[in-house]
Amino acid sequence: MMKEKYETLPLTTLKELAKARGLKGISTMKKAQVIELMLQEDEKEQEKEKQETMCTIGRTPAGTAGKAHHRADTEGNPIRGGQERTDCGSKRGRNSFLSTALAPVALKSLVVETYDGLQCGSINVITRENYEFLRDSFFKYALLLQKEAAHTPGNSIGEGIARLYDEMDALVGDELNVNIEQERGRLFFRLWKYHRWGSLTLYYFPVRFLESLSPVLRRIAITFIHKLMTANGISTILDDDDAEFIFELLSEDGGDDPQEWKSRVKLVRSYQEGKIGRLLRRVAAKSYYKDLPGAIGSYTPQNGFERQLVDAMRSGLPFLTPERGIMGYGYDAYYSENPDFHPMYLQQQIRVVYDINDIVSEYLVDYYNSNSRETYDITPVTTCDLSSDTGELFRMDDYPERFFKWADKFINIIC
Repeated sequence: MMKEKYETLPLTTLKELAKARGLKGISTMKKAQVIELMLQEDEKEQEKEKQETMCTIGRTPAGTAGKAHHRADTEGNPIRGGQERTDCGSKRGRNSFLSTALAPVALKSLVVETYDGLQCGSINVITRENYEFLRDSFFKYALLLQKEAAHTPGNSIGEGIARLYDEMDALVGDELNVNIEQERGRLFFRLWKYHRWGSLTLYYFPVRFLESLSPVLRRIAITFIHKLMTANGISTILDDDDAEFIFELLSEDGGDDPQEWKSRVKLVRSYQEGKIGRLLRRVAAKSYYKDLPGAIGSYTPQNGFERQLVDAMRSGLPFLTPERGIMGYGYDAYYSENPDFHPMYLQQQIRVVYDINDIVSEYLVDYYNSNSRETYDITPVTTCDLSSDTGELFRMDDYPERFFKWADKFINIIC
């Protein structure tokens, strides 16, 4: 069954899938070899699933995070066409001991790995201290909500923690999601909720337009993009691992037209050590103006395009000094230590490219398409960690929504 599916995929897509699964040495393989390697990996994973025995004190179905597509624009979008949009975010515990739909099991201990910056260690998190911390957090949040709350202790600490999860989940209702997180051996409740994505599926900021600007406006625009990247944690394509993989694919001689292959190699070299690479590195590193608002205000646009660009940069100034940049909302609510496929991180969906219409960006989109079918997207999320000292209810700002609304217009102008 899987063999037939693999045979319908192009070689580049197969190699992308193989890379995402951590398979090595695939760059020089032919299609049949990659398929055979993928099938061998499938067999290993099936055998592993048979042998695994899940231990749990909790409650939430595992293995369904891949259905958690969150985009407002997914339906009808050619990039995500054919995928069912299901918000599976609610009612999920992130940790492995809250990751199956079994009845609560009284675990005496659950040892997790810890790292304090100097050395690795391990610690049991099924402790009375953690149970009491979660219990007190639960009652404190109920007090903030001005709701009556009741807790039924379990026959063990582990069962008590599982019941607290259920009770917290019921307390906050369908509007919020609840995870139990662990940091340095401490268990705590984390409330979380998705922000709305914008109208674009991928937010690629192309910088090719800079080449056509006058020297003064080019320096202003470079400074603006640099500050936008710095404030929001946005990187260029050159900073991402998938770019090197795509450069490698494009440089392969797959028996195509020799002229087409030479053109691809020339483009890759420009990214790696030529004009394109220099431009991308410049916007990532260069800032010409300390007083950017003043520079934008004093510039007189010379035509309609410049007027639109200057207006868009002026309206984008609030996004250069946010309290928290867009990448700061990148919480992975379905985190797994050993996933079959890693999620599509925010930095893969929001980044600076040279030209959204060149073959490198096309391959990036294909790479996203292939991997997003196997996994889930990270989307902006607001979180709130609870304790007995929590003093206010969960609340969300609207920074991601405002950022995407502005970026929709800005990208449309510079494209």
